[in-house]
Order: sequence, then structure tokens, then C-alpha cells
Amino acid sequence: METFIFVKNKDDINNISFEVVETKGKGHPDNICDTLAEKISSNYSNYCIKKYGVILRHMIDKLSILGGGSIVRFGGGEMISPIRILINGRFTDRYGDYKIDYMKIVKNTIEEYFKELFPILDIKNIKIIDNTHHNEGPGVVYNENNITLNEREKFFEAVNENDLKKHSNKFRCNDTSTTVSYYPMSNLEKTVLKVEETLNSDEYKEKYPWVGTDIKVMGIKKNKQIELTSCVPLISKYVENLEDYILKLELVKKDILEIVKKNFKNNNINIYVNTRDNYKNNDMYLTLIGSAIESGDEGAVGRGNRSRGVIPFSRNFSMEAACGKNPVYHTGKLFTAIGDIISKEIYDKFKLENIVYCTSRMGDFIYNPWNVSVELNKEVDVKIKNEIDKIVNKVIKNHYEITKNIVSRKIKVNNY
Repeated sequence: METFIFVKNKDDINNISFEVVETKGKGHPDNICDTLAEKISSNYSNYCIKKYGVILRHMIDKLSILGGGSIVRFGGGEMISPIRILINGRFTDRYGDYKIDYMKIVKNTIEEYFKELFPILDIKNIKIIDNTHHNEGPGVVYNENNITLNEREKFFEAVNENDLKKHSNKFRCNDTSTTVSYYPMSNLEKTVLKVEETLNSDEYKEKYPWVGTDIKVMGIKKNKQIELTSCVPLISKYVENLEDYILKLELVKKDILEIVKKNFKNNNINIYVNTRDNYKNNDMYLTLIGSAIESGDEGAVGRGNRSRGVIPFSRNFSMEAACGKNPVYHTGKLFTAIGDIISKEIYDKFKLENIVYCTSRMGDFIYNPWNVSVELNKEVDVKIKNEIDKIVNKVIKNHYEITKNIVSRKIKVNNY
């Protein structure tokens, strides 16, 4: 496969005059959906590999959450309605006569992650709703006597060993899609991500257990002006009164400022936290468990961060909902990982800022996608272009190793 390499002469990302970056923290409903979808896919895949030696067909990339209900007051509160998790997707549910209890895998994965995210939440306040099915999807056409030769007829079944061989999809692309990857990350992207990761780190929670996980950070750069606004939930159990809330929030604000100052030493910096708070009206980001998921907020796979952990509004980026897709042949997921690896390798070797576009056509082989194009921000000679082409083909040829690393979570298509 020949890579199309082209140049758009433009400033390095850290020299542009305007930039906007957002990240949603690990307790944000959208990010929870992304992470759950990935963990469920990984756990189901590992189960299949151990039991049958192959990853059986599945997709859980439409998982969503409907928030519960809570009453919050200083010093505590209570849940009054459950958080509902909608399991929307498809799984292979049997091999031969053996029924695969995939919902047990789903349930265990969700409960384990919720205990990690929200240690003070009683698991009985989670309701898991099974909306899964096993329909094969479009393309199966029957003749007059209701017989078809289409291998998709039993797409989500494994009746015998011959069926097992089909679950790799013969390494053909299962979708027509485009993914977009880039490297390196900008200073603003790294700073926004660092703020969220610091506030959601185990060390920070040990120091300040009253900081919740549903943290959102938005950063704007205008020439030398840097502004960050953050939504940081405090957990009511640890907050005595309004004065205590204000004091604790000020500590967080100071920590955010210190993080930003390390990356922007010669800039004017403004930091904002919980800007909607209206103390006179009892309106503040005080929560029972540390996330808006407790009080009606919804989430869905694909609405959260892109694969680098941020939403980079000033760049080209992919709209693919990679999380929960099948890691073997679903190109929206696999080429997200492939593109990210290619982009980083190009930068590491040549220090060239770049964007990698991977476009697949349904039915094409993964090792020979319809298009891989690399955009560079400066001219290079033919020798470097040839080296870039070699990197692209080497990474794509290694696609099944990448699949295995996605399943083992060594490679992540989301930041949690």
C-alpha cells in the first residue's frame, strides 16, 4: 500500500495564536460510558480467548447511562433513585450447545469499576438494563426457499469450530470509516490533561478525599493569555458548611494554578472554578458521590474525549466512537489505535508534526485499507517520505498484535 503524503505549511501547534482544548474527567458520565464499554469488550474478549482461542463477535459501542436521583446537603445526603446503565449492543451468546453468560461479564465489570470510581456508592443504587440482541445486521438476502449462502446469517453465533474461524471476519474491514490521529500534543492539551489527571489521581484523593471524579477542564489560549475553567465536584460527606466548601474550592484552585504555571511560565494566566455557583440560591457543585451521574445527568459512548485524552477543538480530529467496538475488525477502533501509533512514530523519528488519516471501505482487508494519508506541516525530501511510508506499512501489517494489545489494555483508545 502506498501512503499519500502531503504538506500544509503552518505553524507548529505551540505557536498558533488561538487554541481551545477540553477534557472530561474519569467520573464524567460520557467518560464512564467509554471506559465501561472498553472494559466490557476487553473482559469478554479475554474470556473468549481463554475458552475458545478466538475473540468472538461483539460490539458494545452504544452503551449509555441515565442518571439517578439524589438529595444533597452539607455533611451527607442520600440516593433516591438508581443510576441506570443501558447495555446496548450485540454479543455472540453461544458456542455449540454451550450458552455464554456474557451478561455476567458485563455485570461484574460494571460493579467493579463503580466501586473503584465511587467507593461511597451502594451498588444497589445501580440498575443494569439488558438491551442486547444477536441480529446479524443488513446484507443477508434469502432466496425463495429461505436459504442463503451469506456467512453473516449466523453472525453472532458459533455453532461449530468452522464458525469460530469466521469470527475474525477474515481480517476484513467491518465498516466504512475515517479516523484522524495527530502528534505531538500541544502544551495546552498536556496542561488541561495534567490538571484532570492530578485532581483524579490516587495521591490527590488521599490528600483531599472531598474532591469528586466528575471533573471537566476547558482551556483557551489567545496569544500570551491562558485561561482555564474547571468544574470540580466536592463530596458532601466531607464538607461541613458553605464556608468549608469555599475554603476547599480555593485549595483546588491554587493547585490548578500551580500546574498551569509550570507549562506556561511567561504567560498571563486566569483560573476559574465552578463558575455557576450561586451561594445565595444554594446552587453549588456539591455532590453525594462526586459525579453528576447521581442526579440525572446522562452519558453515552463517543461523546467524551478523543483517544489522546482530550477534545482538541483547534485541530482536525475523528468523530469515531472507538470505545466498545470489536477490536479485531471494527476499523473505527482498530485504525484509531493504528493511526495514533503511526503518528507518534513519525514524530519520534523525524520531529515532524503530523496528522494521519486512515479511511477504510467495508469488505477491504485491514492490511490494505482504502487510504492512509499523512499531512506534514513542512516540506521534506523524498527519502523521508519513503521512510514514513515504511512506518505506515509496518504498523498496519502488525494489526493483529495491536488488537491483542487493545484487548490486554496495553493500548487504550480512551485515557481511562
